[in-house]
This record gives sequence, C-alpha cells and structure tokens, in this order.
Amino acid sequence: MRGRILTLASILLTTTSISAGVAGEVEFLQVPNGGIQPQAVADARGTLHLVYYQGASKKGNLFYVTRHPGESEWSSAIQVNSRDGSADRNEAISRAQVAVGKEGLVHVVWFNIDPARYWYTRKASDEPGFEKQRNLVSRYIDGVEAGPSVAVDGRGGVFVTWHAGDFAEEDKRAVYMTRSRDGGKTFSREERVNPDNSGACACCGLKTMVDNQGSVYISYRAAGEKIRRNMVLLKSTDGAQSFVSTTVHEWMINACPVSTTAIAGGPLGSAVAWETKGQVYFAQFNDLATVISVPGEPALRRKNPAMAINKEGLILLAWAEAIGYISGGQLHWQIFDAEGKVTEARGQLQESLPDFSIPEVLATRDGKFVIIY
Repeated sequence: MRGRILTLASILLTTTSISAGVAGEVEFLQVPNGGIQPQAVADARGTLHLVYYQGASKKGNLFYVTRHPGESEWSSAIQVNSRDGSADRNEAISRAQVAVGKEGLVHVVWFNIDPARYWYTRKASDEPGFEKQRNLVSRYIDGVEAGPSVAVDGRGGVFVTWHAGDFAEEDKRAVYMTRSRDGGKTFSREERVNPDNSGACACCGLKTMVDNQGSVYISYRAAGEKIRRNMVLLKSTDGAQSFVSTTVHEWMINACPVSTTAIAGGPLGSAVAWETKGQVYFAQFNDLATVISVPGEPALRRKNPAMAINKEGLILLAWAEAIGYISGGQLHWQIFDAEGKVTEARGQLQESLPDFSIPEVLATRDGKFVIIY
C-alpha cells in the first residue's frame, strides 16, 4: 500500500491552509491487508515498525510489517502470535503495543480477555519470525479488560504495564509492572507501581514510555471514589524501582468512559495526551500544569488521541471524532509549535476509520510526520 504524502502545497489544496513557516510533511499510510488498530514505532535508522490486528472480535491475529527509509511499500506481513487466533480485538483499549529496543529487538504485548492472558513475544532483527508467545502475568490478573503497554530503555530494559483489580471496586484497583533487564529473556515478579490509592479505571487504556534520560512514564486514568476519573502520570527516575504520581487533568464521572491515552517523546521534550468529556488535550512534561486542548468545540466525541514530536519540537496530535466508542470515526490532526501554540497546519481525512480502530502517529528522523490509519 503506497503512502500519500501531503506537502505544504498539497495540504493547501486537500485539507486546509498551512503556514509557510511550518516545516515538514505529513504522510498518510493505510494499514495493509484491511488491518485495524495500528501501533507503530520508528527506530534510530528510520525504519517504521507496525503491528496491527486482523480478524473477528475474538480469535484474531496480529501481524507485523516494516517500511525502510526510501521505500514506499510495507514489507510482507509476519504473524506475531504463535498460537493462531490468540488475539482479541476488544475495542481500542486492548490494542496490541510495540517497542523496539537494544540491537533492534522488537517487543510486542497483547491481551486475551477470556481467559485473561497478557502475552509477550519478541523478534531479533536477523530472525525471520517472532519467538513463541509467553504469558507474563499470573498473579495480578483479576478484573482485567484493557490491554498491556510495553516500553524499552535501549539498554536491555523492557517494561510491561497493566492495571487490574475487582471491577466492582475500581477505587481499589492498581497499576502493575513486570520488567526485564536482559532484553526480554526473563521478567521479574509482578509488582504494583502506583504509589497512591486513586484506583484505576477498568476499561480505559494505559501507555508506557521511556525518555532519552531513561525516566519511565506511565499514563493512565484513575478511579478514585469510583467517580474521580482523573488523568494520572507516573514518573520513575530510578529504573522503575519507584514512581511519583501527578494528577494531570480531573474528570468527575460515575462511569467508565472507555478512553485511551498517548505519550510521545522527542529530542526536545515529551508530552502526554488524553480525552476528557469528549475533548482531546495534551500537556508537555516540562509544564504539566498547562493543559492544551484541540481548537474548537467538538460536534461529536473527540477520542483516541495519538501524538508525535519531531526533531524541531513540533507536536502533531491526531484523534478521531465519532459517537460512542465502537465507531472508528473521522480522523483529524493538528500541528502545534514547540511551545504548544496552535499552527495553521491541520486537516482531516474524508474517509472514516474502520469500526474499533484508531489512528497512529510517528515522527521520522528527518522531521516529517506519518499518520497511520
């Protein structure tokens, strides 16, 4: 599937006006083979690594493709899961996640809801396929409905996170982690990592990232008193041995909003994005108190944010607008400058995302942005 590159000139014609002072291009890539729920990373060499879901709501499969710099086509797809049919679609909150670590090792995590399993596998750059999948979680596995997240530190550290606990007592649920120090060969025992008792929203996704300084971050939605569905950011500066918790944005609601979150890092800083009351927001790590929203009042629910930061510090935020959580909705995007100010670079796709799917965003090493849908 060839990508569509929107240069400054073509954006003027196909989406909306864009300032000549905003650098770069926005390229749109469609998930190959009719796949949904794209999750992708760009490695240090500029190769794009994409994992996506294919199949019915239950007993589907995950596939992996790459695209090297200068190429216009995705590679042939490789099945990720060794047990055929061992992946569940289960809405956007349970999407698979991918990270690329030391020596090009590709790490993938995903979820089965019944019976509950948090699967992990990896693939070396010189191997034709992925290793046999492993279940990483056996202790804290009760009341799970959202998928796990994975992040790497580039030194062989692999961090897998999820939240669990009684559905009826969301205010007592917690965020857990298992970690590897040897590139995913072995993992530690499962441990709780959130330091407070604010709970964890059962049907909301979480995201984990390691920045350039080696700090580990986890973004998730709390459930304090079952109504304080606040966006929370955990930070560790000691290799995930301990975490400090910061409430980023408050939301009082006596229901689970079925929402997702995103974290992105770049050479000049990192940021976190989320949904509150049908609007999409983000905040930069160096100023979490300044919450920035997407311009305009939403006619429909704005949800499932995806974000990337390029080498100039420009931030591209993409999201979907739709009714409810099943519809994929219409993909919109907006570029902000390094200070978080809105630029004139924005647009939307005329075609709708597939049901249950989400957008994905990357920044390439040359400063361009890629939106995968």
